[in-house]
Amino acid sequence: MKKVKIVVGANYGDESKGLVTHQFCKDAIHTHDNTIVIFHNGSAQRGHTVDYNPDFRHVYHHFGCGTAEGLPTYFADTFWVHPMEYYREYGELLRQNIHPPITQCSPKAKVVTPFDMIADHATEAYIGWQNGEREHGSCGYGTWCATDREFFGHKIYTIEDYLKAENDTKRRIMLRLTFYDCVSLLRHIRNVDLDKIPEYAIYFEDETRINNTINHFIDDLKFFISHNEFFSFDSVYYIFDNLIFEGAQGLGLDKDCGKEWHTTSSTGLANPYNMLKDKENFKAEVCYVSRAYNTRHGIGDLEEETTKSSINKDMEDKTNVHNEFQGSLRYGYIDDAEREKRILKDYSIVEKDNRFFRTNALTHCNEFPEVNPKLYNYASFNPYSVLKG
Repeated sequence: MKKVKIVVGANYGDESKGLVTHQFCKDAIHTHDNTIVIFHNGSAQRGHTVDYNPDFRHVYHHFGCGTAEGLPTYFADTFWVHPMEYYREYGELLRQNIHPPITQCSPKAKVVTPFDMIADHATEAYIGWQNGEREHGSCGYGTWCATDREFFGHKIYTIEDYLKAENDTKRRIMLRLTFYDCVSLLRHIRNVDLDKIPEYAIYFEDETRINNTINHFIDDLKFFISHNEFFSFDSVYYIFDNLIFEGAQGLGLDKDCGKEWHTTSSTGLANPYNMLKDKENFKAEVCYVSRAYNTRHGIGDLEEETTKSSINKDMEDKTNVHNEFQGSLRYGYIDDAEREKRILKDYSIVEKDNRFFRTNALTHCNEFPEVNPKLYNYASFNPYSVLKG
C-alpha cells in the first residue's frame, strides 16, 4: 500500500506548509520509505522556510522541503518550472553545504521566462505610478504573466518543447516569440502605458538587453535540463512508495475562489486528486494547515483583520519581511467557520472516496498564547508547536 501526504494551506498562504512537509519528510526517513516530494501547483514564488536550528535555515522556492535530507523533488505538469530560480537556489544550497539536490520533471511542465518576470515588474510599477502605491498583486517571479498568457491563448512552451528544439537558434526564436507575447499582454490586455514607466520602456526597446536576456536564460535552461531526469507522473507513482504533495499558496487564494484577488493556480486538492484518481493501492492523508492566526500578503479579503501587535508584538518572522512586491504581511484572527467552509469545499471532491482521509495541522501556537489547543482537541505533532488533529 503506497502512502500519500497532501499538504494544503487552509487560509491565504504562509500557513507553514513547508514546516509540515518537512516533518512528513523526516517521518518518512525514519521509516525508511522510498519517498519523493511533488510540486503540483504554482511556481518558484513559494517561500517555504525550514529552520534547521541551531545550524541554519533555508527558504525553499524551487526545491522540496525534504531536500536537505536527500529526498528528491518532482515537478509535475501542473507546475511552472522557473529555470532562473532553479539555478540560483541550486547554488545557494551547495553553499549551505547541502548535497546536490535531486530533481525530476514532467516533460509537460510549463516554463516561466525572464520576460514574464519583467512584464510583472512593469505592471506593478505602472499600478504604482497610477495609484501612488503598488497593489502587491505579484511576487515578482513572473507566474502572474505566464498564467495570463496561457489564459488568453498565447503559446506556452513546455520543457518538452525546449528539449525538442534542435539548437539554440530555435530556442532563441521561441523566446523571441514569448517576448512579443509578453509585450502584447502588457499593452493590449493589461493596458500598461510603457511611456509612463520609462525604465521599462527602455528595456523593451533595447535589442542588446533583450538578446542578453535570451542568452542568459538559455544558459539557465541548459543547467536545468542537465540536472533533471524527465518522465511522467505514472513513472513516479510506479517507482516511489511514499509521495508527499507540497502545495503552494492557500485555499483563500485559489483561482476558483470567486473573488477578485486570487492567486495564479489551483491551491488545493484538485491537482493531486486528478493525478491520483485512476491509481490503485494507496492511502492519502489530506492535511490542511493553518497558523493559529490569519496571514495574507497584498490586497484582498482577510477576515478578522488586526495588527501584528494584537497577535504578539514580540514575534519575529524572518521570512515574511516587507518587500516591494508583496508589501508587508497582514494579520488577522482565525474565523473558524470561514476556514472550515473553505476546507469542506476543497475536500468535497474526495469525501466519498475512502482512499482519502482528512487531518488538520495548527502551527505557530507559541506566538499566539490566547489559543488553547485543548479547544481544538489536537494532539502534539512535533517540537515546533505544530498540532495535528
